[in-house]
Amino acid sequence: MNEITEGNVARYCKPSSLDEDGYPASSAFQRRPNRNERYLSAYLLEFFKNDSEKENVAEVRKEIKKHFNLKKNGLYAILNIEQSKADIMKEIKKRISYKETNLPHCGIFHDYDDLVISELLAECVQSKYKVKDVE
Repeated sequence: MNEITEGNVARYCKPSSLDEDGYPASSAFQRRPNRNERYLSAYLLEFFKNDSEKENVAEVRKEIKKHFNLKKNGLYAILNIEQSKADIMKEIKKRISYKETNLPHCGIFHDYDDLVISELLAECVQSKYKVKDVE
């Protein structure tokens, strides 16, 4: 798998993983141990090459809908690859990586305590879009 070193990714967050203010909680960035997940799923926004972030998120919505149903009160959390990697390295001296899995789908990989990484990733969210607002 090729590493992605720059750009932005969108991660779908179901309504139950949002905090009381509507922001992604750390649970939105936790791997599911019952599924033995090796990475977190995300979508590379720059793959779509649209003029705006929101237009790229609309393309992500189309991709995700091919595989499962989205909840209208869910949202897409946007992470900047370079910034999130730098923030996590600065905070805990651990490395995360973004790798191509089947573009535009990609994975966020790490080998550290999942609860710590998920909390830090939630803090790295740059912007968010509600599913119902992206058509």
